[in-house]
Amino acid sequence: MKKFTMLRKSYKIVKISISKIANIFCDIPRILFVNYYRLLIRIRVINIKRIPNDKSAIFAINHVTGADPIIILAVLKKKIYFMADSENFRNRFTNFFMRRFTNSVPIFKKQFMKNIKSFKELFSISAKKNVFFAVFPEGRLNKKGKFEKFHKGAAYLSYKTKLPIIPIYIHDILKGPDEKRWIGRNNVAEGIVALMLNTFRKIYIFVGKPIDPLTKSISEEFKNLTDKKVYKQITEDIHKALEDEFLELKEEADDLSSLYITTKPST
Repeated sequence: MKKFTMLRKSYKIVKISISKIANIFCDIPRILFVNYYRLLIRIRVINIKRIPNDKSAIFAINHVTGADPIIILAVLKKKIYFMADSENFRNRFTNFFMRRFTNSVPIFKKQFMKNIKSFKELFSISAKKNVFFAVFPEGRLNKKGKFEKFHKGAAYLSYKTKLPIIPIYIHDILKGPDEKRWIGRNNVAEGIVALMLNTFRKIYIFVGKPIDPLTKSISEEFKNLTDKKVYKQITEDIHKALEDEFLELKEEADDLSSLYITTKPST
């Protein structure tokens, strides 16, 4: 019996070791690609000190191109797990690209029960130290220049994991092909084109003020409510704070662009 128990333990250790080695090898394409692309882009990050070095957080990012995850990974140099529409994982190629190059986890908009596996994966990751999640609150690519309605997934994840949300606003990026073309409707293909278009382009990334779900201004206001009401009200409060912060970041970015245009020497 003891030999059998020892064999089982040894088998589990070997299995875990093989899994870790396999993950390392599978991560090599992303590591090489992201580090190579880092050499080809010119990006200035505003208020980067707002991103913690010693604890986890959630990034909420505006979504202009399919290249956004690669650009964020290249610039912020953090271990980031992106939440992406399950439509981007439909075949082996796109599934491999999304999981291994952009480090993404699928989120199902229509078949909600399938999200149980994804949420379990995300919550198990949240137990680790110094990891970051990334959410696109608009839920899809938006090339219109104005924010679309934000979904509440970021606020829900923040409430459940007790992690702060840090708004990230990508400004002055070339938008790439639009949805009228096939290549613009395929996020992976569109993202590859956008990566090429933004090579050597100067892009600004604005980091917003962290929104902490445990802050007194959010949690104390609802401490006397029932659990269900607490969940709804705190989520709404986090969501509203996120929308307001994004509007401030966009205004700051537009002011910077205006200042650059007015001070640029004439030719």
